[in-house]
Amino acid sequence: MSKIYKIDGAKFPDMETLKESLWTLYQSKMSKEEFETYVKDNVKEEG
Repeated sequence: MSKIYKIDGAKFPDMETLKESLWTLYQSKMSKEEFETYVKDNVKEEG
């Protein structure tokens, strides 16, 4: 069974897809470093 990555109520099949998808939403709100920290602190893995 593969893992699912969840953040902000959304589910993604892998971490790369999660980051690519969300970065476009967050890039005007925070730096890339802040975004990486946000993802690290808030992502939940299932599976």
